[in-house]
Parts: sequence; structure tokens; C-alpha cells
Amino acid sequence: MRTRLLVSTLALTALVAAPACGGDDPPGSLIVPFKIGANVDCSVLGVTDVTVELYKYSASGAAGDVIDTEIVSCEDGQAEFTGLLAGRYNVRVSGVDAEKVIVTDNFDNDPADIAEVTSGAENTADVVTMSPTPAKILVRWLLNGGFGMCSDVPVTQFRVATYEKEGLSELLTYDFDCDPEEPAVMGYNAIIDPDRQVAGDDLDRVFIDALDDKGASLVTAPLEFVMEPPGHGRTVKLTVALDCMADPCTIACAQGKGADPMDPTLCLAD
Repeated sequence: MRTRLLVSTLALTALVAAPACGGDDPPGSLIVPFKIGANVDCSVLGVTDVTVELYKYSASGAAGDVIDTEIVSCEDGQAEFTGLLAGRYNVRVSGVDAEKVIVTDNFDNDPADIAEVTSGAENTADVVTMSPTPAKILVRWLLNGGFGMCSDVPVTQFRVATYEKEGLSELLTYDFDCDPEEPAVMGYNAIIDPDRQVAGDDLDRVFIDALDDKGASLVTAPLEFVMEPPGHGRTVKLTVALDCMADPCTIACAQGKGADPMDPTLCLAD
């Protein structure tokens, strides 16, 4: 008699505890709050819209498959997702300005931002902090009038040094092989800046030098580019004309791009 009662009780408990919908757990919802730096107002960087993306979880933080995306006003301060399966998600957040340029994001946060969703519950992630995006520097070189190749000149590397405060303070120096292995971007070679050292609101000088295989300069002085700080996330394109038909090589502004009208020894960005 006791045995029958125990079995019946267990069966009833199992029936009540069984998940609905043929064994599927109910989905959960997720709120992802975000901010810029130490709660900097959106208007300071001109951020209008913010895109919040949830990715299939990766322990390394690398973006996998996109699970869901929401675009909200920066002033909203958060995005809400519904109908999510329980589990962990990588979170990527980016903000654009009125020109749709990404000026803030969380792409370099370490550790990467993660959110967790519990089945059938309303969940709120930790606040995701965005930081200003760096300026992008694209460089190309025209050799011997634009018809030469790297095998025609003694140059092995081009050194690109970026500065702020009219050349007083260095931001980042980057060396390109004359014939880079990395694919070109719109016909230019892109500086790799994982630490985001090229601050777009400060950048105002770029120096480009041509080096031989021993690291010695092949020109009398590096070519200097001058510019107004382009702003967060903006792209700066620079073209160098290098001629090694005589010794020493000469480096100059590319024809058609022009020099600074106030100082013809200084070049302007493309």
C-alpha cells in the first residue's frame, strides 16, 4: 500500500514538472543597457543610433553567427530582445553619428561583453561600455611616376608615423612592406591599430619615410602630411610619390592631391 502511494506521488510530480510544448523550454527576454565611457552624453560624440547585436557564444569573444539585432536611439540607453533561447551570448554594440559613421563601439573590450538568458525569465545584462573608435589610416605609394614596382626601387618598407599636437606627441608608428601581403582597401594599405592609438579627434600630422633593407632612410626627409583632426571613426587617405630614378630617392606629394597652400613642403590628405 505504501509502495503504491509512493509511485503515484512520483508520477504526479513528474507530470507537473514536465516542460510544456513537447519538451521545449520557454524563451527568455534580455535587456542590454549601454553607455559611452563614464556615462558621457550621446550628444558629446554626436551618437544618434546604437546597434546592439547578439552572437552565438564563443569563449574567445570572436563574433560567430548573429542571433538577433536591435537598433535603438542612443538616448534610450538600452535595447530589449525577446524570444531568446536560454544560454550565453556575445554582445557587440556600436554607435553611429548623423553621417552613419561608427564613432563608438565595444569591439576591443577585454574581456568581451557577454549576456546570459534564463529560460522563461526577464534578464538584464551588465552595462556595456562603448569607447570612441580610432581614425583609420590608409596609405598608398606611387613608384617612379606611378609605373614602377617594388622590384624597381631599393625601398623595402614605408614607415608611417602619426602624431597629435602639431607633431609634438606621437600616436602610432607603423611599418608597411613595400609589397604588403595584406589585401588592399580601396587601393590603399590599411594601418593595423589594435590598441586604438590613432585618436581621430587628435590626429593632425602624419610622416611617411622610405627605408632600405637595413632600416636606413632613402630620402633626405620624411614626407609630412598635415590635416585637421578627422574625428572618431573617420578615414584618412594618403598618397606618396616616390622616385628612385636618381640617387637619393625623392619623396613628394602625389600629383593632383596637392600640397598645403601655406607651405608647399607639406602634403594634404587625399
